[in-house]
Amino acid sequence: MAGFVSCQVLVGGRRRAIPLADVSEAIAAGEGLVWMEFNDPDQPTLERLQEELGLHELAVEDALSAHQRPKVEDYAGGLFVVLRTARLWDNRIEYGETHIFCGPAYLAIMRHDIGPGYDRVLDRLQAYGRPITVGLALYALLDHIVDELRPLSARLEDRYADLEAAIFASGFSSENLQFLFETKREILGLMGTVQPIPEICGDLIRLHHDVVDKELRAYYRDVEDHAIRLIHSLDRLREMIADAMQLSLATAVMEQSDSVQKLAGWGAILAIPTVAFSLYGMNFRNMPELDWPFGYPLLLALTAAACLWLYRRLKRRGWI
Repeated sequence: MAGFVSCQVLVGGRRRAIPLADVSEAIAAGEGLVWMEFNDPDQPTLERLQEELGLHELAVEDALSAHQRPKVEDYAGGLFVVLRTARLWDNRIEYGETHIFCGPAYLAIMRHDIGPGYDRVLDRLQAYGRPITVGLALYALLDHIVDELRPLSARLEDRYADLEAAIFASGFSSENLQFLFETKREILGLMGTVQPIPEICGDLIRLHHDVVDKELRAYYRDVEDHAIRLIHSLDRLREMIADAMQLSLATAVMEQSDSVQKLAGWGAILAIPTVAFSLYGMNFRNMPELDWPFGYPLLLALTAAACLWLYRRLKRRGWI
């Protein structure tokens, strides 16, 4: 079946695979939590899932597309949760979405991304050794998504540290500025992934007591706290990147100003012999000092002295 990954019943510390066609019977039997996972499901797969779970048609329509805003929607029979995801894949950050249908005894996960899936979440749920409810499974999934964002933030911080060292070591370069822009774009992408999570956790805690009971609220607040700390870290890193970009541009302006000063200084020095020697290119009837044998050497000496004096003045002021 296109997009189908797994369908399992979780009972305590055990899990048992079942076919998708038996989902409604397993839910009605109340054996445990039914965990379903799909990767980029097509419309026939979602229509079959809708038939098994009695899902709302609008939620199914949203789950088919990978461009939904993060949200929690309350439909008859269950919740529809949309989360953005990010993970390191082939040495670059890949973004995606995870759509979740939550019901009284099931969790149906639609992944629109690449990667290994959520087997680690299943392993974690098995290790709890306690009855697995929808709220507990959703918490484990949210916590896993936030945990996957932490190494990405650390990676961006390390990249910024390297860029900062390169800027102070070699000064401004177009390559460094390009890396700064790329890093800032990835920071904004990561912030867009993590920023909705605190609001989603807050909504689940306040409005959906049937999913997040009193015992689980502390766990969801913990996920919320981790996400907020990650947001603060990324926001601080974004400001540092902006400062580094301003420093790079200011350094470029200073280097250009220094070059202009040097050119202006040498231009002033060269203007002296230009003015002096251009007199001899004019058509005087009685050229000054032509009948005096020391006139031309004296002109050369005075020109050289004036150039040397101006050079020393400009050098003392740092213009050349």
